[in-house]
Amino acid sequence: MLKPALMARAATAAILIAALAPGLAHAAGKKGKDVGAGLVGNTVELAGPQGTTRIYYPDRRAIVVRAPDGSEMKGHWRVKGRQICTRMEKQAENCTAPIDVPPVAGSSGTLPGEAGGADLQWSVRKGKGF
Repeated sequence: MLKPALMARAATAAILIAALAPGLAHAAGKKGKDVGAGLVGNTVELAGPQGTTRIYYPDRRAIVVRAPDGSEMKGHWRVKGRQICTRMEKQAENCTAPIDVPPVAGSSGTLPGEAGGADLQWSVRKGKGF
């Protein structure tokens, strides 16, 4: 089972990827819309060398994170202006940078790895992806 801090980082990374890489998206929302609207009822997937982490947004408050090992952790999310903020159990809130184009189901792309690390693939999938 992943440690809560690692799962929180994975959830935040997935949200950051979905939110900050709209130029890589196959489908993107309209500029100026509610930046979190396209996440409700959908799943963000983040695939990397250690497996795929999935974050499901069942409603406007809750998230469920499923780690590559199958363990799950619950948390909360909110929209703060043009930012998406998440808070996992017993962790501090993390927020994205301001978002211009909201992530929606069908969005996907690649985030280059940091410091020569492996690239990460991200996507927003319609419905609950686990």
